[in-house]
Amino acid sequence: MIDFLIEIGHEEFPPSFLRRTADDLTYRLEEVLKRNRIFYRSVRTIYTSRRFGVIVLGLTRKQKPQVIEIQGPPKKIAFDEKNKPTEKLQGFMKTHDLKRTEIVVRKTKKGEYVCGRKEVAGGLTEDVLYEEIPRIIQSLEFPKTMRWNASGTRFPRPVRWIVALLDRRPIRFKYAGITADRYSMPNFHFSYKPIRLEKPREYMNFLRHGGVVVDPNERRKLILKRIKQAIGKVPGKPLYTDAMIDELNCMTEYPEAVTGEFDQKYLDLPEEVIVTVLKTQGDLIWLKPTNKFVCVFSAKKKALQNVKKGYTRVVEAKLYDAHFYYQNDLAQGLEKMNEQTKGMMWLKGLGSLYDKAFRMSKFVSVFPDGDQAALKKAALYCKADLLSQMVREKDFTSLQGIMGGHYAAVSLKDEKIAAAIKEHYLPNYVGDALPRTQEGAALSVADKLDNVIGAFLSGNRPSGSYDPLAVRRNGYGVVQVMAENGIHVSLFTMIERLLGLYGKKLEDGVMKDFFSERMTRYLADAGSRYDEIKAVLATWQGDIADARHRCQALAKFRDKTEFNKLVIGQKRVRNILKGSKETGAVQTGLLKSPAERKLYRTGTRALTQLEVLLKQKKYGEVLELLLSMREVIDTFFDDVMVMCDDAALRKNRLALVRYINDIFIQYADFSEIVIEGEKS
Repeated sequence: MIDFLIEIGHEEFPPSFLRRTADDLTYRLEEVLKRNRIFYRSVRTIYTSRRFGVIVLGLTRKQKPQVIEIQGPPKKIAFDEKNKPTEKLQGFMKTHDLKRTEIVVRKTKKGEYVCGRKEVAGGLTEDVLYEEIPRIIQSLEFPKTMRWNASGTRFPRPVRWIVALLDRRPIRFKYAGITADRYSMPNFHFSYKPIRLEKPREYMNFLRHGGVVVDPNERRKLILKRIKQAIGKVPGKPLYTDAMIDELNCMTEYPEAVTGEFDQKYLDLPEEVIVTVLKTQGDLIWLKPTNKFVCVFSAKKKALQNVKKGYTRVVEAKLYDAHFYYQNDLAQGLEKMNEQTKGMMWLKGLGSLYDKAFRMSKFVSVFPDGDQAALKKAALYCKADLLSQMVREKDFTSLQGIMGGHYAAVSLKDEKIAAAIKEHYLPNYVGDALPRTQEGAALSVADKLDNVIGAFLSGNRPSGSYDPLAVRRNGYGVVQVMAENGIHVSLFTMIERLLGLYGKKLEDGVMKDFFSERMTRYLADAGSRYDEIKAVLATWQGDIADARHRCQALAKFRDKTEFNKLVIGQKRVRNILKGSKETGAVQTGLLKSPAERKLYRTGTRALTQLEVLLKQKKYGEVLELLLSMREVIDTFFDDVMVMCDDAALRKNRLALVRYINDIFIQYADFSEIVIEGEKS
């Protein structure tokens, strides 16, 4: 058994590319080894800000031998009457260097054919890797690339060295004008002298002496340890997320940490401003509520004081700017900012930002819950901070809405208005936090729905990969907020109301199709099966939160044995009704058999109960009620011939079947449910 190391050294990668690229390299290398029948025990992905690679332990020196079959002539011409090889078979054996013992007969669709079974010895692992590794590196995909030398190779950053070491031998292939060898590079804060590697198993220790912790898991633990050591006895609480630590992990090779501090007066700034400044200046970690922060960097300990001075200087400068913008915005006031939105166009042909906000302030009356006065005022002022000095500065554009909330709290002195403005952009992406207040949720839905309809009206509809106004993301946000915040307002009512405020129209069904697709995506992400989604959306009346609850109830209920039989019955009902014309109401005088009379009585009682349960949204009880009808429905189909010769009876029985189907359809179209073993 031997080991293999591949390391690609480069100038500092963007953190967002690094881990994904390292994982991609590992995946592709494993695929090559499996495809080429090279056994290995384990792999380990490695990366730092200036390198990524893979260590493979326990490789076989050669490929596993392979037995191949070569089809020859048909049996009837390969052997004579005495079952001896003919000239045809002898020629085939000579061509492929086959022995008589390696000849077998196989049955095929075209008859019996002679086949030669031949064992092909495996090639050397070294030869396979020499050919495949450059192809693997070339196949890696990146969002952005560059060229930097005469080779014309495209890569996110210039490649500076490549290590390819199989046991004790370097595999000297060429890529991007560089020949792979056994020499890696240390952390440049420690040394510029190349590190000569003798074998892959020594790699991690050799690099550690050069100031590089190549194992990302080990480095992550070290980062958290360094933060804890740097904080010491400082009373503040470190504010960081897992994503922030992951990014620091992609920015360092040998992490150290030091605390810095800024002027106490900047603690008057909103918390989000301080966090944003520290984040943009190098993922610095604020020790809330103090004026101290922790900086994680990649250098020797003797650089601590210089690093501290440098970061303190840049943080102070940025906080000074933020403080200046904040004070100016407070002096200007939200009212003046809002007035300025009249001069900023929103979408061509659809007015200004002020027009959008004014329209939303009229629209939000569709939401029955929450403080209507606060909601309307929040809608009117929710875009004002886009004209603030703070949000217009590129480092703070992510604070849109958040700063509006702070300015509203000062200018309007109403916490409900401030909270709604602060939350109305949420969620910004799938997995982001949702609005916590009723007013914030309502304003979020209003803003996103207005964005969707505005895009459709202005000709910016999404198509394929084209979606410049993030219409799909806004549509998904509408669905998510309404579903998870329990907003029971018909989406179709809201769309009609907004289009009325625009004074414009869209083609029939275009909005329903768009939101049905967004609903399907959301419900699938929430764990619902595709057939449950189809069943519920087939009768959907626009209440998004209600559709989610129906899918959840259906998922819990479908494991019951009787449920499958109920679905089969409903499929039979739909098949009978397929193609039938309008039958009118059920004529009780034409109900001749006991089975049809009992079914009608059962349906009438169920309909009365169903209306109450649906209004109360007791969907578990609704499904139990529908399930209780199964036996009566089965008896009806067993005892009654629906498509009888008597035209009047046939029409009345079809009316009865439709009557029962209409009861079930009030919950969902159960004929869309797929049961096990059913052919699609």
